Amino acid sequence: MKKVRCLYRVSTGKQLDQNDIPMQRIVCKEFIEKMPEWEFDKEYIEKGVSGYNKKIEDRDVLQEIKRDALKEEFDILLVFMFDRLGRREDETPFIVEWFVKQGIEVWSTQEGQQKFDSRADKLINYIRYWQSGGESEKTSIRVRTKQKQMIEEGINIYAIPPYGYELIKNGVFTKRGVERKSLKIVPSEAEVVKKIFDLTTEEGYGGIRIANYLNEHNIKTHKNNTWSANAVNRLIRNPIYTGHLVYGKTTVPIGGGKRKRQEKSKWVFSNNIDSNIVIVTKEQFQKAQQIKEQRRQKGNNNKCVYQTKGLLFTGYILCGSCGKKLTTRSNKKKYQYYACNVRTDGRKECRCIKKSHKSNCIEEPVLKIIDFYLDRIEKKELSKEIRKEYEKRSQIEKEKIKELEDLLKESNQKSELLKEEIMRILQGKSSFSRNMIMNLIQENENEKQKLIKQKLELNRIHEQKREEFEQLIQTKGFIPDWKQEFKELSQEKKKMILASIIHNIIVKDGEIEIQFEMSLDEFLKPV
Repeated sequence: MKKVRCLYRVSTGKQLDQNDIPMQRIVCKEFIEKMPEWEFDKEYIEKGVSGYNKKIEDRDVLQEIKRDALKEEFDILLVFMFDRLGRREDETPFIVEWFVKQGIEVWSTQEGQQKFDSRADKLINYIRYWQSGGESEKTSIRVRTKQKQMIEEGINIYAIPPYGYELIKNGVFTKRGVERKSLKIVPSEAEVVKKIFDLTTEEGYGGIRIANYLNEHNIKTHKNNTWSANAVNRLIRNPIYTGHLVYGKTTVPIGGGKRKRQEKSKWVFSNNIDSNIVIVTKEQFQKAQQIKEQRRQKGNNNKCVYQTKGLLFTGYILCGSCGKKLTTRSNKKKYQYYACNVRTDGRKECRCIKKSHKSNCIEEPVLKIIDFYLDRIEKKELSKEIRKEYEKRSQIEKEKIKELEDLLKESNQKSELLKEEIMRILQGKSSFSRNMIMNLIQENENEKQKLIKQKLELNRIHEQKREEFEQLIQTKGFIPDWKQEFKELSQEKKKMILASIIHNIIVKDGEIEIQFEMSLDEFLKPV
C-alpha cells in the first residue's frame, strides 16, 4: 500500500469562513477511496497562506512536508488542485520536481499526476504555474487598484476601525447589496488620542513613557488590552487623525515576500479631508512625525532630540575634548550637574580640565545667547530666502530620486527577460543552465533591493527637508511669546522648544559654543 498525505491550503480568512478546507478534505478523501493501493496517512493544513505572495522558504508547512519526504515517511502527496502547492512560476514547478526526484508522486484530484518524464512534461508544468501566477498577479493588481480608488474617493475600506473611531452603517450599498460603513469619532477615545499627541509634541514623551502613562491611568486599547510602545507609535504615525483616509502603509510585494512598511511617497491618501473624523491638526501631526524620526536616528553620539529627561540641555550638550555627550548627574545633596562620563570615569580619551559643570553656569549664558538669536530672527524677513534655498535643494533631490527610479525600471525589465530565458531552458532552446539564470535572477534582485534602499533614504531626506522648512517658518511664529511665556513653561516644554532651535552645545574648559540648527544658521548671517 502507498501512504498518501494531503495538503490543504486557503489564502484568506474569507475562505476559512466559507469552509474551503473541509471541501478540499472531502474531495481528497473521496479520491483516495477510488485508488485501491492508496492509504490515507496524514494531512497538512495551511491557513491564510498565500501561494503567490509567500515564498516557499517562508511557508512552514511546506518545509515540514519536505522534511518528512526526506525521511521517506510517505509515497504520495495529494492536493485538491496543483495551485494549492503554490502559484509562483519561478518556484512552484521546481518544488514539485523536487518531490518527484525524492520518489514522491505528486497528484491533484482535478489534474491527475504531475510527471517529469520528458521536456514536454517540464514545459507543461511550468506553463501551468506561469498561468496560475499570472492570474494571481492580475487579481492582486485589480484588488489593489480598486482599493486605491476607493480611498482616493474617501470611501472607507477599513474592516477594523483605528483607535478613536467606530464603524457605523452609512446607507450606501455595494453592487452585491452589502451596506457600507463609515468611520465615526468615539469622543472618549478621541480625547486619549489628543493626549497622546500632546504628550509627544508638547512634553516630549516617547512611546514607552506614553504607554506607561496610559496604563497608569487605566486606559485600555480597542481590544481592552494594556498599551505598548509599539501600539502608541503606530497610532502616532497614522494620518487618519488629520482626516485623511490612507492606503498602502504596508504591503506584500507583487511576486511574493514579507509584508513590510512602505515609504511614505507610496501611500495613497484620500483626495479630500473628511472634517468629521479630524482629531488632531495637520501641524501637530507633522511635528509628531518629525520628533519620532529624529528619535529613531539618535544612535551613537547623534543629537538626542526631544530628550525631556535630565537637565535643560541633556541630549545635545557635548564635551569639547572627547566629543561625547554630557549627562545629568546628582551629588548626595541631589544637586544636578552636567558631567563628562569619559572624564569622570578616569578614561584617558578625554583631556578636558573640568569634568563637570554646574547647571546654572551653562544654562544662564546659553539662554541669553538664544534670546539674542531669536531677536535676530524676528527682525529679519526669512520666508523668501528660505523658500528659494529649499526649492533649489528639493529639485536636486527630486532629480536623484528620478535617476534611481529609472535604474529600478531597468532592473524590472531585466527580471522579465531572465524569466523568459527560464521558459527557453524548459523548451530546450537555451544554451544557459537553469542554475546560471537563477543566480542572475538573485543577483538582479539583490541589486534592485540596494536601489530601493537608496531611494527610500533619498525620500526620507527629501521629507526631512520639507519638515525643516515648515519648522523654520513656525519658529518665527512663536518668537513673540518667547520672553513672556518661557519662564512659566514646564521643564519638558522648555526642552522641546530649545531642542528645535539648538543643534549642539559644546563645552570645553569653561568655554561654551552653540551650534544652531543648520536650517536656521544658514540663513541667519549677522545683520
